[in-house]
Amino acid sequence: QERVMQKRKGIDVGKCMLFFGARYKQEWLYREEFEKYEKEGVLQMHTAFSREQARKIYVQHRIVEAGPDVAERMLNQGGHFYVCGSARQVPEDIYTAMKEVMMANERVNEDEAEAILSNLKMEGRYTVEAWS
Repeated sequence: QERVMQKRKGIDVGKCMLFFGARYKQEWLYREEFEKYEKEGVLQMHTAFSREQARKIYVQHRIVEAGPDVAERMLNQGGHFYVCGSARQVPEDIYTAMKEVMMANERVNEDEAEAILSNLKMEGRYTVEAWS
């Protein structure tokens, strides 16, 4: 909401990507609000509804698909990455997807990708908020 107000006041706001996942589209929280922000050019949505098709699609799949944009924003534009979800598997799966993004887009090996992600965490730019 703050970014929307800033943009409406003519303040330049950085690009924001939101990856939202749920089992079904009907579980899409704040859908109308997010779609409105997307139309205003403040937000770029990537959704994953795991039970809407035969093959399960999760947020980590969408992150890998958007890998070039994710890497660019994180590594060259000072982006921040927030993971919110169940502590059961979500943080690990997202971390694996981000590692894959770094390896593919930065042309680094697994150890180097892990070092990049570790640095982002130390800088406070990769944050996990998970619950059980």
